[in-house]
Amino acid sequence: MQVAVTGGLGRIGRAVGAELAGHGFETVLVDVAPMREQGPGYRRADLRELWQAVDALDGVDAVVHLAATGVPDSHTVHPELAEGATYTANATSTYNVFQAAAVHGIERVVWASSETVLGPPFRIGGPAHLPLDEAHPVRPETTYALSKATGEGLARYFAHCRAMTLVALRFSVVMDRTDYTALPEYWAEPERGRWNLWSYVDLDDVALSCRLALTAELVGATALTVAAPDTLSDRPTAELLDALGGGVKLTRPLGTFESLQCSAKARELLGWRPTRSWRDVSVS
Repeated sequence: MQVAVTGGLGRIGRAVGAELAGHGFETVLVDVAPMREQGPGYRRADLRELWQAVDALDGVDAVVHLAATGVPDSHTVHPELAEGATYTANATSTYNVFQAAAVHGIERVVWASSETVLGPPFRIGGPAHLPLDEAHPVRPETTYALSKATGEGLARYFAHCRAMTLVALRFSVVMDRTDYTALPEYWAEPERGRWNLWSYVDLDDVALSCRLALTAELVGATALTVAAPDTLSDRPTAELLDALGGGVKLTRPLGTFESLQCSAKARELLGWRPTRSWRDVSVS
């Protein structure tokens, strides 16, 4: 199977490309960066242009769509302009990738949604229930989150109208061994993790989820939470719940350091079993 990985030169894109190549997939890395020295398996494309998306996906069998514009620059004089640019870039490029896949008859698209579609950073209202899961209402609070929620709506459209299978992976904050060394500083300011309920997911486990989603027996549009089973905090989960102020409905009892985001559906439908935790790394 030949798989196009958009955003293929980014940190996640490279990890996904390596994971796929290590399991017998042929990869085509798609990115907007110049083509110089990128090698024969690279295609340059600005996915905000439909014709470039169509060109980039020509001849592939499936797509992992990771390309996106991140959180807007908060230092701009008019933040609404940056927010609008983020939304437009992400919604447009996602539509174009889905449409290009449909043009080529590509039936499987795996793509990066986000935990933020469910409410993080919870400035307007707290979670409806915990742990966060796919039953939680979608209620984005930022234009980045809105662009991802729009993408999930587009996935439902293409699944319905083009009989495609599209898997949205709602990644938590993606971290690796280098990031874990900074955790003591993070622990010194426990409120820093409150915005997304102290959740994370390891980079290698993200790459694994993408590979599994390419071949899982799914149909239609599916959205899955992808988070580590533990929190980033050195404090027990019960203390974190107290820090949230109480009053949030718990749908089940939680373990000592259990995450406040639940990935049980990804385990059930993909067979995804996270293999890495910051607790496996020496952090001091």
